[in-house]
Amino acid sequence: MSTTFSVISLAFYNSVPMKYLFFPCLLILLISCTKETQETIESDINPDISQVPEIELLQINQDEVTAYADSLVFTIKYLDGDGDLGSDDPDKMNIELVDQRDPGTLIFGYHLSPRAPEGSSISIEGSLDIVLENTILLDPDNDQETTTFTIRILDEAGNWSNEVETEEVVVVR
Repeated sequence: MSTTFSVISLAFYNSVPMKYLFFPCLLILLISCTKETQETIESDINPDISQVPEIELLQINQDEVTAYADSLVFTIKYLDGDGDLGSDDPDKMNIELVDQRDPGTLIFGYHLSPRAPEGSSISIEGSLDIVLENTILLDPDNDQETTTFTIRILDEAGNWSNEVETEEVVVVR
């Protein structure tokens, strides 16, 4: 059969100019590639995972810090069904860390860079560290203060994740 196919192909090739074959073949190739790419992207979305981000506090590096000297590192795990966590805009603060000693004032914003390739809609999961440097004492007369922190993340669609709260942290002089 391969010999017959070769003879037929050769006869067809010799009777039809190449310029008439090039464009139909190119068109068929482009259509098939586009369809395959769309199917691949759609199959990466897991319908069982919410498009609203979910976070979990994995750890905090210490439960006692020296005011104006030590940093706190919060490690969180994230899960997002459509992968729209993070932003290319460096001025967009999409992580919120709140010190519960004064939750109306002590709100710290952090920028999160994109976690998935631009234009994709894929389920993503990972972990990240959030660093709060130089925790302070609110009352200069205190030798120590106790607080907790809450954390949440904003995705590009405007959905806030759940909020997680840390264990108590002691800030000492």
